[in-house]
Amino acid sequence: MYPPPTSQQKDILAPGLLPVLQTLVTLRFLLVLLGNGLLAFAFNAAIGHQPPQRALWIAAILLAESTLLLFFVLWPSVRERLGPKFLLVALGWLLLSPLVMDMISLLTLSSDTAVRSGREAFAGVGVESAWMAAPVILAAWQYGRRGWLWATGVLFASSVILGLFFLDGDFYTFMGFVLNSLARLGAITVLGWVVMRLASSLKAEHQSLREANRRLSQRAATIEQLAESRERNRLARELHDTLAHSLTGVSVQLQALGTLMQHDPAAAEAQLRETQATVRNGIQESRRAIEALRATPLEDLGLSEALRQLCRKYAELTGLVFDCEIDDVQALDPLTEQAIYRVAEAALTNVVQHAAASEVWVRLQAKPSLRLEIQDNGIGFDPDAIPTSRYGLTGMAERAELVGAELTVESAPGRGTIVRMEMGD
Repeated sequence: MYPPPTSQQKDILAPGLLPVLQTLVTLRFLLVLLGNGLLAFAFNAAIGHQPPQRALWIAAILLAESTLLLFFVLWPSVRERLGPKFLLVALGWLLLSPLVMDMISLLTLSSDTAVRSGREAFAGVGVESAWMAAPVILAAWQYGRRGWLWATGVLFASSVILGLFFLDGDFYTFMGFVLNSLARLGAITVLGWVVMRLASSLKAEHQSLREANRRLSQRAATIEQLAESRERNRLARELHDTLAHSLTGVSVQLQALGTLMQHDPAAAEAQLRETQATVRNGIQESRRAIEALRATPLEDLGLSEALRQLCRKYAELTGLVFDCEIDDVQALDPLTEQAIYRVAEAALTNVVQHAAASEVWVRLQAKPSLRLEIQDNGIGFDPDAIPTSRYGLTGMAERAELVGAELTVESAPGRGTIVRMEMGD
């Protein structure tokens, strides 16, 4: 026979098992109360006197045992103190208590022939014996195959021990007990096996779902890290192309200024004004880079309103004429909203810095597919003649690809530029 499952095999009760166990034990306690009451009523009505003293002792012992088991299962501090051993003790109690009570009954009532005969006829399929199915099912539910084998083994051993009390009886009584016990054991074993198989299938499905959820979480974390890395790279490129160039220019101009101050004061003054303009431009670029590092208004406003606010901000800062048609879109996943917003921001920055435009059109179309389009009437450029690393085109394309969108840039010298980001179906 397999050894009982150890506490290390399962530290956490299966979902829903504890309420079922508590309900079964409570029902068992109520049935014991009802059975004792019916027993007293039957003796009083049929015989006209109180039940035998030994029968009263058995009823009292059974009631006390049921009460103790009820408190054991329902009392939270008991579960906390025993930990993973709690279920093993409860199942062992449920398995062995019918055997103990049957043995006490047979030994105590052996002198009462009438009562013992009725007990012998009913022992194989008694109510207490039928309750042995509950711990077998719960053991199979919690511990799987090992729990099922352990519980059915205990059930078989208890039936063998109980059968020893019938060896001194007549042949028909003994065979009746054997046949009843075999029928009971077979039914309970099959039922426990079915529960074990169902529980194993559910656990396998739960494990598969947990593994899928773990992989999904890892993928989401990887995507988030990739997005952060690409954002850092984009900011690094912008700082290199703007602030670093500005500081380098200031350094060169200051060196030239030192030479001009000695030989040509007028040229030195002009150089000083140019240096001051370079510093102001560097300050503006620094502020823009810092602003890009801050959280976007997406969390507070949503994508549509955030894009409208972005258009108003650029219109106020640049004086350009903005024509914005922003559809109200339902909430998207944060990564997609962030990508759309950042692409729009990068495209508008390019318009301000490079396009020399007077008008800008911004469209966010929700149907039939989500599409962002930013168009200007600026000087345009030849996409084939410009490296993709210029104007932040690589960063915009990477953001679009990250969320399954397609980024296209249409431009030609003297015809303006259209940046279009379209989500897949």
